[in-house]
Amino acid sequence: MLKSAHTKRLAFAVAMTATLGTTFVGGSAQADPKQLTAAVGVGSDTTQEIMNAMTGFTNAVNYTPIQSSSASGYRQVISFDALPPAGVADACITPKVGGPTFARPNGSSAGRKALSRAQDGTKYGSVACGGVQDVAGLVDFARSSAGPASGDVGTALTYVPFGRDGMSFAYYRAAGTPVTSLTRAQLTTLFTTGAQTVGGVRILPCGIQTNSGTYAFWNLVTTASSTTENTATTECNALLAAGRAEENAGDQLKARGDAADAATPGTQVIIGFSAGSFIAKSNLVSPGTPPAGVGIGSIDDAGIITSPVLGTAPNLTPNSVHYASTIYGRNVYNVFPTAVITSAFGNDDLKSLFSGTTSAMCSATATIEKFGYQTIATCGSTTLKGSLISGQL
Repeated sequence: MLKSAHTKRLAFAVAMTATLGTTFVGGSAQADPKQLTAAVGVGSDTTQEIMNAMTGFTNAVNYTPIQSSSASGYRQVISFDALPPAGVADACITPKVGGPTFARPNGSSAGRKALSRAQDGTKYGSVACGGVQDVAGLVDFARSSAGPASGDVGTALTYVPFGRDGMSFAYYRAAGTPVTSLTRAQLTTLFTTGAQTVGGVRILPCGIQTNSGTYAFWNLVTTASSTTENTATTECNALLAAGRAEENAGDQLKARGDAADAATPGTQVIIGFSAGSFIAKSNLVSPGTPPAGVGIGSIDDAGIITSPVLGTAPNLTPNSVHYASTIYGRNVYNVFPTAVITSAFGNDDLKSLFSGTTSAMCSATATIEKFGYQTIATCGSTTLKGSLISGQL
């Protein structure tokens, strides 16, 4: 059984193929569904909706799916959400018809781990999804909102950028006027030491699930280590049984803010948030519209205050100044085995889909911008490399 909403259409297509396998049109048999051989992507929550659009459908809207060149067989892509879509009970996926079921990778790091295990021949998974599984040949690329770790000199993986995102903090205060602008120094103090009072308001930092590329990037912004960030966000993380929040989930921030206000009235909660995701959700392009009271803040860095977004919903746009920052701006990627995406011969389908400025992905500029990202001159570049990512899940 296929475990993703994005493959329900695939299951239907397979059933129809079986039913209509002897039907002829124009003297020849119908071809098998293209998605049976589609390239499989997993990983980042931040970029999942734009990649869903590239498969042809997201948030009840049909898009023209990207496909490789005619010479490489018009190959398409499918992309599995970081969390189970609505109506899907478990966190397992079956990305290939007839293949094994394994744990759904949730976040950039988890996606890169699954891709790495598909390359090195070791197994990936969890007991909840049938134990660790051989995933060789089951994952073609990983969605990632972060590049390789600082100091990584490996070359096994290639990070292929397709757009530019911005980062700031999202805020929510159940009662009273929220603080909507913070300095970088204040953010550093909050995410390295814990709750602080700013402008008479108690502000409580909340933690992002740790497999997220947004978590890793936000720690760079705040200069927090994983240890200091964990200590600083302990109070917020303990407010709900779920612990850390899924990245870019305004409803989860609100739930923690309501709990924080019940415990200490007037408390405001904040968390790192992708501006691209905030724009797409606020503009009703992606599911998960931020609840009333959840906003995205401005950052005062050395007296220069920038908001990552311009305008008002549902017509928000990226702030180019903020996105261009070397501190708050970041490229977003699809990650491939280097031997595949930069090979001298073969793999023309994946190269046609993702490599170079004229690739199918980089040519979909209107869709990239619609989902809150800025287009970049380096779209499709294959110069950024990194090591295989160790570990499971």
